[in-house]
Amino acid sequence: MSKHLIKTTASIYLDPIDGMNQLKRDLLLYDCLGLLNLDVLLNSLDKYKKYPFYRDALNNLLFLIDKKKFVELKSLIKPGDVLMDETDLKLANYTMELKNDRDQLGSENEEKSNELFWQLDELDTRLWCNVANSSNEKIFVTPSLKNTNTFEIKETTKQKAYSIIHGLIPLPVENTPWEKILDFNNDSESKRKLFALKNWINELPDNIKTDELNDKIQHLLYEYKESLKRHKISSKVSSFKTIVNSVPTAISELLRLRFDKALNAFFLIAEQEVNFKKFDEKEKLKGNELAYIPLVDNKFKK
Repeated sequence: MSKHLIKTTASIYLDPIDGMNQLKRDLLLYDCLGLLNLDVLLNSLDKYKKYPFYRDALNNLLFLIDKKKFVELKSLIKPGDVLMDETDLKLANYTMELKNDRDQLGSENEEKSNELFWQLDELDTRLWCNVANSSNEKIFVTPSLKNTNTFEIKETTKQKAYSIIHGLIPLPVENTPWEKILDFNNDSESKRKLFALKNWINELPDNIKTDELNDKIQHLLYEYKESLKRHKISSKVSSFKTIVNSVPTAISELLRLRFDKALNAFFLIAEQEVNFKKFDEKEKLKGNELAYIPLVDNKFKK
């Protein structure tokens, strides 16, 4: 199941420099990003591309679109009847009321009109994310919102988990190239640990409270980091013992010109090092399901 984070127009248009940097962090957790009415944003950025920050934002988005890492939200919705539950219908009606209110404002109320525009941007994004999740079982879509109080809506456990973990992912430095982000995504170790994290999220019980979920994540993350420290100490001690025991044997065999046995002794050291690199036992450490977070932290922390 592909995981999508849907951005609002405001998150990019109002601050394109920070907006682009936030996208880099987003792609360290989500498979793909998207936006409702993407063409409107692209046209707006193109209109003001004489300004470097808008031009850079436009070029970055076009790059991500080409790499299939940024899509139009509505393209994720399967054709057919749109299914809405009671909450979605209330949200749709509330959105229509705000649109009517905005249409009735005169030109002298530009500030209020802009305020309603950005509020509608968030509400529409939330609504269409719900529609996408209802219509397409092959994806999981969650909105990236700044103001979650515009309309009371219940988050799923999965959405809560991704939101909490997203906050634990470090923000890459501003000049981090996109290629570094994409290469990290394609790295085998990164993939394996991210799959494990997603699988853990999928298995979380329903209706868990946000505070309880946050405590659970923090606890497991702490357990993993502490277990990893103990594991590294244990590995270093074992490795040292192996080298101490093997090196004299290797030297002794070399002095006797018994190269085959000397090589075997050195191979014993190499084999032990390989075993440590494989770290089979590392997979059994407490909190290992969240190992992806420290991995990203070590790679991209400022």
